[in-house]
Amino acid sequence: MSTGSGARSSPAGGTVAGTPVTGTGPGGATIEPTGPSNAGSAHPDDLPAPDSNLLASSPAVRRWLEAIGAAPDEDSEPLRLLARFCASQETGPDELIARCLRSTAAGSTAISAPGRRSVDRAVTAFVAAEGLTGHDAVVAGNRIRGFLIHNGIFLQGPASIT
Repeated sequence: MSTGSGARSSPAGGTVAGTPVTGTGPGGATIEPTGPSNAGSAHPDDLPAPDSNLLASSPAVRRWLEAIGAAPDEDSEPLRLLARFCASQETGPDELIARCLRSTAAGSTAISAPGRRSVDRAVTAFVAAEGLTGHDAVVAGNRIRGFLIHNGIFLQGPASIT
């Protein structure tokens, strides 16, 4: 993959100022961004309506909804929130989890710190783009982080104290 003019490389891969960054990972493997370089740049109102029922068919989403006691239907606010976030990132829930993982030299799977930080920043940006502030912003961001937490990706958001 060509990084284009002005792109910067990093050993961890990712995006720098909207430019795709490639690098070298464990064992010399080439790492490329897993999503579009402009992911998260669209305003939520500009996105097509997400299909909550399609999201609810994901085992990862079902696991999360069951754990939080939410219904897997279109009227479920947690599911609608996750659907909007996934649409803003131009990805599905399973791919969102995959962005936070990496393969080790031994062939097992581990948490990708850069991937996890990137998704955490995307959650914060999404909540701001939704126009939420204060307690509502913290709760919405932590609800999305909760999806990842229930699927093995630990993300700690800010405390929600009112």
